[in-house]
Amino acid sequence: MQRETVISSRRQIRTSAAPAAKVGNGSSSSAAAAGDGLSAWLARYEPVEREIIEAHERRIANRARNRAAAAERFADLCEATEGFAVVWRREGWSVRDMVRWAGGDVLTLLTLTRWLRTEATRYIDRAQCRLRRPLYYAQERARREALAKERRRIGGRRTTSPCPTREAILDAWVHRRDSHEAAVRFGSMVHDLECYVDNSLLRDGDGAIVGRRGGVKAWLQVNIPALYVRYTTVMRYKAMAKKLRQVVGLADPVPAEAVLAEPPCGGDEGKQDYSVPDLAVVRARAVWLEVAAGVRGSPTALMERLDALTDPERVEDATMLAGWRAKYENEITERMKSRWWRRMARKQDVG
Repeated sequence: MQRETVISSRRQIRTSAAPAAKVGNGSSSSAAAAGDGLSAWLARYEPVEREIIEAHERRIANRARNRAAAAERFADLCEATEGFAVVWRREGWSVRDMVRWAGGDVLTLLTLTRWLRTEATRYIDRAQCRLRRPLYYAQERARREALAKERRRIGGRRTTSPCPTREAILDAWVHRRDSHEAAVRFGSMVHDLECYVDNSLLRDGDGAIVGRRGGVKAWLQVNIPALYVRYTTVMRYKAMAKKLRQVVGLADPVPAEAVLAEPPCGGDEGKQDYSVPDLAVVRARAVWLEVAAGVRGSPTALMERLDALTDPERVEDATMLAGWRAKYENEITERMKSRWWRRMARKQDVG
């Protein structure tokens, strides 16, 4: 059927071209006919060709315009990446809102996803760190100044011991290595000496703090130059006495030396010349005996033991100290403190 259609169309073309050849009877007539056919063809198809070319040019222009618009949107997104990432992370924008905000350009958003999750986040963190650092130091300085002001508002330490003399401090220094009690006695003297020296703040005309008075260091420089050159070692003994008061639970104005006082014994079990200190001192002495019982060697070992008991990260030592305190708080009462005091005195005499 298709073959018959093609043959019939060829016959029609031939029959239409034959009369033109007969009428012309020459080459001039055929050329004229060809020119007329070309003109007719151009007149018919030139608008179509022009339309095709214009459409192609419009497509090229539209593509260039779209590329420029996409580049502009990409630049806008890159400029707004910081805020965009912050909104994404903190405001909880949905994907639909983000696509709508980007003008429907999903491809651009997909290309930016990895960068937004890594580089933009790091950039924002660094920027926030740079912004936060001066603010942090300003706040930290204000906090420390407030703490210092609060510490200065609190009164200085008080003690019931008299001001130690030069001779007593020198004698305690010479015998500081004889026993743990001697080491604590020397540290307690230096700790009590701090209550009698001037270590107040120095201020200028505007009231700003410019320094502090000499305190114990200046006193040693004037009165005991031999200990002034050993100031660091002296302060270690003072810190040991301070930590001992913290461990055994002694409050001001009781000095650390109170746990070393041996009760006088006379008559039958010392009942005639017997004087019992306060309940807190009796309990503190019981805890001190527990601490000293586990320490052997030089005063350095005692310092390390007290450091361990006051270190919150040493869980076992902190638990042990809490157990000692709970034990003696339950066992040593106002009614039983005299018996406990005599028992500790006999234990000291035997040792």
